[in-house]
Amino acid sequence: MKINYLNLNAMKTTKFLFKTMLCLALVSSFTSCSDDDDPAPVNEEELITNLTLTFTNTTNPGDVVLMSSVAPDGLEDGLSTETIIGSFTPGASYALTIGLLNESESPAEDVLNGDIIPEADEHFFVYAVNGLNLTMTRDASDIDGPDGSKLGVNTTWIAGASSFGNLQIRLIHEPSTVDDSDEFGSATGGSEDFNITFSGVVIN
Repeated sequence: MKINYLNLNAMKTTKFLFKTMLCLALVSSFTSCSDDDDPAPVNEEELITNLTLTFTNTTNPGDVVLMSSVAPDGLEDGLSTETIIGSFTPGASYALTIGLLNESESPAEDVLNGDIIPEADEHFFVYAVNGLNLTMTRDASDIDGPDGSKLGVNTTWIAGASSFGNLQIRLIHEPSTVDDSDEFGSATGGSEDFNITFSGVVIN
C-alpha cells in the first residue's frame, strides 16, 4: 500500500493551525474587556474620628462653650462619646469654630481643611436645636456649598433666655438638594458623614 506522506503532512499542518487559532480565540475571550467592564471609581466618604465645636463669645473671648465627640472607629458608624464643657450666656453672641480630625492617621489628618472645604460643593452642614433658645446664622464669610448655598462652617449663634436641651449637627455627603433659607439648613438625599446630638446643653 502506497502512503501519501504529502497529504498526511498537510492534514497535520491544518490541525495545528486550527488548534492554534482556537487557543488564541479562547485567550482573547478571557483577557479582552470593554471600557464598560472597568469598575467605576468609588468616592469614599471621609473617616472622621473627632468632632470639636468651639463656641466663643464675640465680646468676651473667655466665655467659651466646648463640645466634642470622639469615635475611634469613625463618627459615621462607630460608638461615640460626647462631652460638653461650659454653658451659654443669655443674650450673648458666639462664633463657632468646627474641628474635624482623623486620628487613625499619624499625625492626625485635618479632614475639614483637607477634604470638606476643598469639596464644599459635595457637603452640607445641617443643624438643629431642641429645647434651647439658640439661633444661628450662616456668616457672609461662610464657604459656598452645593447649589449656591452656604456650607455652614462659619456661623454665628445667639443665646436667648435660660433653657436646657439638645444641639444636633449633621454633615451630609453629596446631598440631592439643600436649603439654607432657615439658617439651620435642611437636605435631602446623600449620606451622612456623621450625625451627632449633644444632650444637656445649657443657657443660663
